[in-house]
Amino acid sequence: MKKTVIMLCVAVLMAAAGNAHAALVISQIYGGGGATSTTPLYSNDWIQLYNSGPTAINLAGYSLQYASATNTSTFGSSNTQALSGTIAANSYFLVQEGRGTGLAGTASDPAYDLTGGNLNLSASAGKIALFSTTASGASTTATSANLVDLVGYGTTANFSLYPKMTSDLSLTTAAIRTTDVNGHTIFVAGAPNLNSATPTPIPAAALLFGSGLLGLVGIRRKQQ
Repeated sequence: MKKTVIMLCVAVLMAAAGNAHAALVISQIYGGGGATSTTPLYSNDWIQLYNSGPTAINLAGYSLQYASATNTSTFGSSNTQALSGTIAANSYFLVQEGRGTGLAGTASDPAYDLTGGNLNLSASAGKIALFSTTASGASTTATSANLVDLVGYGTTANFSLYPKMTSDLSLTTAAIRTTDVNGHTIFVAGAPNLNSATPTPIPAAALLFGSGLLGLVGIRRKQQ
């Protein structure tokens, strides 16, 4: 009995550790920064990442890469941004990107975790990929080695790891990660929410369950 419980504990803890790549995702995309025709919401484009895992992730060696919505070739070096810093467990990480030559945003600049980004995103539709390498050249229309996440935002994006969005973005909306009524991950256009409550990740629940099993082991020992 004791051996079985210990094995269950080990299995739960290993599952809770998970894979860092699987825990790291793109959570929001805003591309209206510095627009020239109408005043944008923010002065800069930005991309928000989320780490749903129980441990921090060092972003050194990762990169964000951008391509136009209808690009059928590869992600280029001029549209690649190497990342740095650490994203804490169950936390968001906001990356500042490029700014157009136009107007300043009506909202105050958010608190960026990483500044100086060079990606100039389309305000309406495009593709953002997160890679566990800083090398460019991967396909923009297929999965590839080192691909962690890829979001095609807007109605004209020709590839995404998620269902096609039903509307384009605007100067006041972002592509926001959420779930549909069936629990499937989708992206929708909506007002940016950079101060959303941090959800409780499944791995944390698994750790609590594992702690409970370890407690049972202790009880079992006392009984013996």
